[in-house]
Amino acid sequence: MKRALIFVHKWLGVVLALFFLMWFASGMVLHYVPFPNLSQVDRLEGLAPLRVEPGCCLTAEAIAQRAGIGLGAARLGMHADVPVWRILAGEAESRAPVWRTFDAESGAPVAPLTAQQAALVAQAFSGRKAVDTEELERDQWTVPQGLDPYRPLVKVRLAGDDGLELYVSRGSAEVVRDTRRAERFWNWIGAVPHWIYPTVLRQFPQAWNQVVVWLSIPGVVLAATGLALGIWQIFLNRTRWIPYRKFWMRWHHIAGLVAAVFTLTWMFSGLMSMNPYGVFGPRSALPSEQARWFGAPSVAQLQPRDALAAHARSSPNADALELERVQFAGHTWYRVHTRVGQSVMRADAAAPAPVLHARFPEEEIARALGGIRGAGHVPVELRRIDAYDSAYYAQNAASSDVRDTRPLPVWRARWADGIDLYADPLSARVLLRIAPSGRWQRVLYQGMHSLDFEALRNRPLVRDGVVMMLSLLGLALCITSCVIGWRIFASKVRPHRMPKLDEPWSPSS
Repeated sequence: MKRALIFVHKWLGVVLALFFLMWFASGMVLHYVPFPNLSQVDRLEGLAPLRVEPGCCLTAEAIAQRAGIGLGAARLGMHADVPVWRILAGEAESRAPVWRTFDAESGAPVAPLTAQQAALVAQAFSGRKAVDTEELERDQWTVPQGLDPYRPLVKVRLAGDDGLELYVSRGSAEVVRDTRRAERFWNWIGAVPHWIYPTVLRQFPQAWNQVVVWLSIPGVVLAATGLALGIWQIFLNRTRWIPYRKFWMRWHHIAGLVAAVFTLTWMFSGLMSMNPYGVFGPRSALPSEQARWFGAPSVAQLQPRDALAAHARSSPNADALELERVQFAGHTWYRVHTRVGQSVMRADAAAPAPVLHARFPEEEIARALGGIRGAGHVPVELRRIDAYDSAYYAQNAASSDVRDTRPLPVWRARWADGIDLYADPLSARVLLRIAPSGRWQRVLYQGMHSLDFEALRNRPLVRDGVVMMLSLLGLALCITSCVIGWRIFASKVRPHRMPKLDEPWSPSS
């Protein structure tokens, strides 16, 4: 058994030592520098105030009917000096929905942006001059599937010392991602190698998933066999705990005794992050649950101009930046975004003075959430929570940056079969679905991989220190592994002496 463990550990180490070194080093960077993403806060900061003339605008339903498209999400905003509807259009069953833009007054479709028009959008968003443009489908920073409805894109490089680049969707005529030089640099040695995230692979999600899973599985075996051998030496070797005299083997054994446990837990939790073969349940509402949440489609009767006028009367010092159409519980609502908050009002009933709310009515959120799983599933608990719990929590609860937190308060419904669902009264969206298996994912992935336990999550400096200390120990172990692995590999492939040109060849040569 010991010889078998040594054989497996030795040759897996030769193959995977550099991967382990890469994962530890890049993980330390990724802990501080996340992958580029345009937050909702930053997106709203770059929008111009929404201005409509007295005769404007058509409703999103009217525009979708004229265009002959399915109506998904819809947002009324500005494009240059013209109000436009941006609609997530489902055009055919064989095609995924894409964002399209329509003139809000005439209903005419807006042609996809040229590179020059995209540069103007980026300049208006950032307040900087465009230096260069590049049309593309995807690149390293826009490869996630979440951006698929916005493709194709135009990358716009802007003047400034920070190397700001904005990605503009040609279809929705808006900025969808931003990156800066320092962010890109740190991600090249952080998220990209840590997630095995090169564009050439990541653009094929299923292939990428399989590659990561099948790198992680032997990685878990490597860490497990190393831990087993280390324990074997401690408890079963009667001569000495550290049987190796050579420098690198000796320190590999010592570092392994110190770092083997969390190396194994990090590798295993990294594997769990990919949800291999669907071992964990979905974390978003099921299609049937989403259908019940939205309810039967309804048609907006309140004109967008009247909704904006009502908002202006209610909040004269908060310019409307965007009007979002929201379908919820069988009703259509308008949600007006500003830089300091929002206004919400019913849109499927014409009224001279619509009633404005700061958030969607709590009683309707509770009623819709309680019935989201159908008449045969009555929740055993339905209540509003004002603090995070073990499943719904902020990535950094001590941060004052709203981009690091999840909204509170939210409504939580619990069922006897262990299903929990969380809904946000601010956006009227179902934020999270937790099945019994998802509670294990909370521990086996987030807990083990990021040390995202409550005691550490509320003490970010302590958590950072623990993560860095363990990472440095793992890095030391990986360095010894790489040296030993290289020596094993080199001893097997060291070339024989080549004969001189005037020397006859022989087998010994």
